[in-house]
Amino acid sequence: MKSSAQSRISNLQNHLSPLEANTKQLRSLVKISPQVSEALSNGRAVVALESTIISHGMPYPQNLQTAKEVESIVRENGAIPATIAILNGVPCIGLNEEELERLASLGKSVQKTAGRDIPHVVSHFW
Repeated sequence: MKSSAQSRISNLQNHLSPLEANTKQLRSLVKISPQVSEALSNGRAVVALESTIISHGMPYPQNLQTAKEVESIVRENGAIPATIAILNGVPCIGLNEEELERLASLGKSVQKTAGRDIPHVVSHFW
């Protein structure tokens, strides 16, 4: 049985995964990490973590170390961390180590994005 959170995410993905006219393949416009998806499917706790502290809050590599420490604390307390960022125009819920590293190393060159800016930021990559 799907949790209500997983049902909402599935519904969102169904609405945001149109067929591409040229290739007739599905392309997801929201990426959810396998760990976050599995946790939601099983009704486990997921903690959303903002990524601005990684890109704009402190210098590299301190920012990366802090992000890893915060994610570790979340895991130690029984939840799954879901650091959220827009990478290459795709909203990502839960970053892997490579994505965290990339975000941290880019630092302040990453565009700061508030909720109102998401459509603009995403549309400029497509």
